[in-house]
Amino acid sequence: MSEKFRIDIVPNGPYRVSGGVPLKEMAPVLTFNGEPIDWHLLREIETPPGASYDLCRCGQSKTRPFCDKTHETLTFDGAETASRAPYRERAKSWTHGDETLRDDLPLCISAGFCGTRTRKVWGMFENSEDPAERQLMREMVWRCPSGRIQLFGPDGFPTEAPLPREIAVLPGGPLWVRGGIPIFGADGREWEERNRVTLCRCGQSQNKPFCDQSHEDVHFDER
Repeated sequence: MSEKFRIDIVPNGPYRVSGGVPLKEMAPVLTFNGEPIDWHLLREIETPPGASYDLCRCGQSKTRPFCDKTHETLTFDGAETASRAPYRERAKSWTHGDETLRDDLPLCISAGFCGTRTRKVWGMFENSEDPAERQLMREMVWRCPSGRIQLFGPDGFPTEAPLPREIAVLPGGPLWVRGGIPIFGADGREWEERNRVTLCRCGQSQNKPFCDQSHEDVHFDER
């Protein structure tokens, strides 16, 4: 049942996913100019029998995205170094009318949905009054997989597009945890729940458990 969905981080080991969380592979839809404008499903990934499965966190498993215990033969350091401070405290904020845009840069994975060659979310948020332009800005924010950028309404709560509760594997990149699945650290404490989270799976992030784009530096290839 979905109310039992959760992810537990095993000390120096994998992500233990419980509750039968659906697993998929997704990739960006690109324009002719190579700019991402949406997401599309590549495939449904069959999970092992039972409600739980382990996903590789060290980046070296031969059965990626699943764990094959390779981490036990390595000197993998899975220590969680990301800030535990709430998103609202970390993020820079801008206000326009009754909306607030917040930006927590360390969560960025350079997915590219926040802008094109001609405009960026931040400028659109601050400068445009056109309803269609503002709706496009909101959709660009919502497509950011990491949740680096978020919009908040006048009630102080995030305005988020609804996402199914599932995990999406991004080819050559992180795990996109969608829909607010609880994530518990190796110490048993729950990380702040967010609608959009990207978890490192190359093993090299300096902001574990979250992705920090290190997969690009190490040319992470899951194949």
